[in-house]
Amino acid sequence: MGAGFWYKAFGVFWSALSLILYPHTLSPSYGLDGLIATLIIFSLFPGVSLYCIGARKSRRFKWKQKYLDEQEPYLVQFRLELQKLEHEQELAREERERAEAAEEAARLEAEKEATLAAMRAETEEAARRAAARRRMSTPPIPPSSPPPPPLMPKNISCAGCGARKVLQPMQSTECDYCGTMLVYS
Repeated sequence: MGAGFWYKAFGVFWSALSLILYPHTLSPSYGLDGLIATLIIFSLFPGVSLYCIGARKSRRFKWKQKYLDEQEPYLVQFRLELQKLEHEQELAREERERAEAAEEAARLEAEKEATLAAMRAETEEAARRAAARRRMSTPPIPPSSPPPPPLMPKNISCAGCGARKVLQPMQSTECDYCGTMLVYS
C-alpha cells in the first residue's frame, strides 16, 4: 500500500456512502437544488477532497521514488568518495601520530644523551678535583737525581792575609796568621 492509499480509500468510501445514504435521509421539501447543494457540500466535496489528497500524496511519493532512483548512482558515488576521503584522513592522522611518536622518542633520546653527557662531564670533573686534592695533600716526590758526592776536605784561602788552610766539611776556624774567620763553603 503506497502513500495516500488510505486517503483515497476513505474518500471513495465517503463519496459512495453519501451517494447511497444521503438522498434517503433528506426530506423532499428542500427541492432538487437544495438536495444537490447539500449532497455536494456535505458528502461529495469531502470525499473527493480526500481522494485528491491521496492521489497527490501518491504522485509525490512516486516522483520522490523516481528522483531517488535517478539519484541513487550519484549518492552511491558520493558515499564512496566520502568513505575514501575519511579513509585518507584516517591514514593521515595515523601517519601524523606515528611522526609525533617518533619525534617524541627522538626528543627523549636526545634528553637522555644530554643528561648522560652532563653526568659524565660532572663525574670527570669530580675525578679531576679529587686527583688534584690528592696531589696537594701528598708531598711532591723529588725528581730522582744521583746522590751528591761525599764532602771532602778543602783548601781555603784567607781573605785577610791570603794564607791557606785545609778545612773539614762543615768546619769553621780562625786564620793562624791574621785571625780572620775561615768557613768551609
